[in-house]
Amino acid sequence: MDNEKTDNFKMVCIGQLLSDGSGVGGGARFKNMISIFENLGIEINLISFSFFSDRFSIEHKNNESFKTTIIHLPKNLPKYLKAFAIFPVFYYALKESRNSDLIFTDFITEISYIPATITGKILNRPVILDYIDTNFFKMIPGFIRRYAARNANMIFAISYYLQNFAKEEYNCKNVLYLPNGVDTDLFQIDEIMRNKKRKELNIEKDIVIGYTGSFAYYEGIPVLLEAFKNLNKKYPNLKLAIMGKAYFDGDQNIAEIVEKNNLEEKVIFIPAQPYEKVPDYLSAFDILCCSKLDVEINRVANPIKVVEYLSMTLPTVCSAVGGINDTITDEKDGFLVKPGDIKSLENKIEWILQNPDISEKVASNGRKTVLNKYSFGATEKIVQNALMNIIKAGK
Repeated sequence: MDNEKTDNFKMVCIGQLLSDGSGVGGGARFKNMISIFENLGIEINLISFSFFSDRFSIEHKNNESFKTTIIHLPKNLPKYLKAFAIFPVFYYALKESRNSDLIFTDFITEISYIPATITGKILNRPVILDYIDTNFFKMIPGFIRRYAARNANMIFAISYYLQNFAKEEYNCKNVLYLPNGVDTDLFQIDEIMRNKKRKELNIEKDIVIGYTGSFAYYEGIPVLLEAFKNLNKKYPNLKLAIMGKAYFDGDQNIAEIVEKNNLEEKVIFIPAQPYEKVPDYLSAFDILCCSKLDVEINRVANPIKVVEYLSMTLPTVCSAVGGINDTITDEKDGFLVKPGDIKSLENKIEWILQNPDISEKVASNGRKTVLNKYSFGATEKIVQNALMNIIKAGK
């Protein structure tokens, strides 16, 4: 489907965007999918919601690219009350889909996919579910989720695990493996920003390990801190930069863990940044790390930060769990370690420090892997074919 065939094609996109713009987790995937649809020349009407606002309101915006409706929900609002956002989402989904050809929605929260499924049935519009994680609220009976999956015209599965789950548990036939796409023009080393940020952060003479993301327990940041603590005894010019924050109640207090381990002078905290600014900070680091634990939420996932890291042409060390195993080939385009194993992570980082030339070649291969398999250009081809098949099936 070339761009000429998408002229006047209209799509309603329903999903969660983080109010701080950091694009953590599903927010980044949803944001990038919208960019891909834009690149294909599709006219987008975005209906989104944020669980991290400081107020309850409904905001309407029109920019050069598309029309947006955002339902803002206060961060401290109890989860069961946030579920009531489903009603305004359904209202705007029904309203805007009357003049659209297709509905795209994430398959994480009931706030997204239930209004999309109902709207699709009422208006006879094709629905695509983007299956990237386990469900969020878990208060809705399972048969509703099963009904939505079975009635979707297409399911995009972010990992092979979720693709197989949709086929076997939901008995869905039209399931397509669609890994994360990354803007490789955005996520690449910027030498000017590297020098600028290293000066700002006072790390010009240091070797810096970088982490970005949430402070949820399953990210395994304490494992990274322990490995870093051990390495720092041998390599005193080693520093650890942690960029992100706690998004949910129950997320770990990383600053407290750092203080207990007397690492305040060695660990740099950087506030969560707007998504477009993340590469500026990644450019300033030397090694990138994703130390996720071997738990259910990670087994089903395929984290976008991994392809973002690889795209930076920096040595990338990740836990061998879930979709990461499908993205990285150990010591070819990245480095894999046993999840939750401090010694495994410590040894791999030390190997990188001691073998800079080989590590540089591996990092270069990582960038090539992303360009070939996970760039917007590569992902667009998959999406193009899927949309064409859906359109043909509806005629």
